[in-house]
This record gives sequence, C-alpha cells and structure tokens, in this order.
Amino acid sequence: MIHFHNGRNGHSKKLPRPIHDYMRQRFGVLPEYLDTLRCFGFEGMVNDKKVIRYRIYSPTKAQQQKITIGSLSDLDKNPVMLLYEGYIDKEGKAYVADRRKSLRIK
Repeated sequence: MIHFHNGRNGHSKKLPRPIHDYMRQRFGVLPEYLDTLRCFGFEGMVNDKKVIRYRIYSPTKAQQQKITIGSLSDLDKNPVMLLYEGYIDKEGKAYVADRRKSLRIK
C-alpha cells in the first residue's frame, strides 16, 4: 500500500523505503547520504498508471547555496536543486532517475 503525502503544498519528507532501497541498489548511494535527502510526493501518472511521484533534493545543498526549499513550487523554481525524481507504483515498486547535472571539464 502506498501512503500518499501531499508535497505540493506540504513539507518535504524523508525518502520512502522503496525509493531509498532503489537508489542504494541502482546508484550505489550510501545510506547515510540517502538519510539526508528529502522529497516531495504527489499523485501522478506513468504509462497510464496512477503512481505517487517523488522529487528529491538535498536540504544541505540548498542551505549552502542559500536557497529555501519549502514546497514543491520552490523546487520547480530552482531546478538545479533537483537531484533525482521517480515514483512508486501501486504494487510498491520504485523507479528513480538521476537528474543531477553532470560536471563537464572544458
């Protein structure tokens, strides 16, 4: 069962366990770092299926750059703060995409 929390107008939350586990396995992200990340969850559609979508950011990075992320709209206004986004389907399966901007050496 997916527990919905309203991230559009609400506060960010810790990563749900399926998202946390997926990121640890898929990207090799350390659990200690995952515990510092926060997300906004909201209803959405993926491939014509209802899901809970998640947009993930680092409060530490936002604070370092003096950017306040108090809502999903704040994250939308500061796309450089978006690190990952994904969803959990009704079966509880997670998928996450890496949205970090790659560093390029010129």
